Amino acid sequence: MSEAINQAKLAMGLTSPNPPVGAVIVSDQNKIIGTGHTQAYGKNHAEIEAIKSSSGNIQNSTLYTTLEPCNIEINTPACTKEIIKNKIKHVIIGSTDPNPKINGRGIKILEDKGITTEIFKYNETLESTLESYKYFVKYHKPFITVKYAMSLDGKIASNTGDSKWISSEKSREYVHHIRSNSDAILTGVNTIIYDDPQLNVRLSNYQKKHQPKKIILDTNGRVPSDSKSLDSNCILITSKLDNKLKDKLHSKGVTIEYIPTGKNKKIDLRYLPEILIKYNLINIFVEAGSTLPGELLYNNLVNKIILFISPKIIGESKFVPFGSKGINKIINSYKPKKIINSSIEDDILIKAWL
Repeated sequence: MSEAINQAKLAMGLTSPNPPVGAVIVSDQNKIIGTGHTQAYGKNHAEIEAIKSSSGNIQNSTLYTTLEPCNIEINTPACTKEIIKNKIKHVIIGSTDPNPKINGRGIKILEDKGITTEIFKYNETLESTLESYKYFVKYHKPFITVKYAMSLDGKIASNTGDSKWISSEKSREYVHHIRSNSDAILTGVNTIIYDDPQLNVRLSNYQKKHQPKKIILDTNGRVPSDSKSLDSNCILITSKLDNKLKDKLHSKGVTIEYIPTGKNKKIDLRYLPEILIKYNLINIFVEAGSTLPGELLYNNLVNKIILFISPKIIGESKFVPFGSKGINKIINSYKPKKIINSSIEDDILIKAWL
């Protein structure tokens, strides 16, 4: 199953709204003879890819798959049909599919045809590959993760706005791995203006064929037209845009979406999930300053926080996580449902699910 999980990781960021699944076929001689992962939306699922890649006779083999094989045909053949056709003997499943059209039905179809199945023991890494998909199926909303790097005294930048670099090199490399597993990187226009980030994956051994979409929230159309992130892989979400800037953005291939402003005269974030789903973006990674993550949090749009705490002390600074609003009483503070602590070099890494 560990190799199937590795295959699933290769699918992350590529398949939405389909789940990123990995599959491995093991012969009756206990040798891996096929591997595969889900392809882009509308193309082959992991099980089909593993069958197609097989180097030997797969009859009487065992299939390991991170998610229950599908039993429905939309853009691709039903995986259960291909498993039965190829006379695979046993299927080990990492997790049942929460999709009500599949949930338990894929397993039943296989067992009715004499194929034995078993559910693999709970695996944290496996579940992490499916968390955005499962959330989307249940709530029909994108799964949004906010990342921060802060000092020991809780600052994300000095008083001048300097933040390069608070976290360690290894922590920043880890962030690129998270980016690579995401459908999109979301930020606000202030980050574009002051940092001019590329918002892409820069890993020396990057194996995937895609870069995550770049989403910029810009209420009043202030984005500089020469920003590094503006290209055909970028979506600008705005409430107001002058024609001159619109033409420049279109010439770069930027997609433009409009959202009305709310009571605070900023983009009304209640409309954001609908826009993201329109483009099949359900696993969203937020990298921004104080304001945007705070607005997302207070609109109940944050599902997960990834926080790096570096052993540095900055002192006086207005730049703190989740700015723009706050609570008046501690009893009303946001309390994570689950927390996992670890470390990368000298940095403390906290993952918190809300």
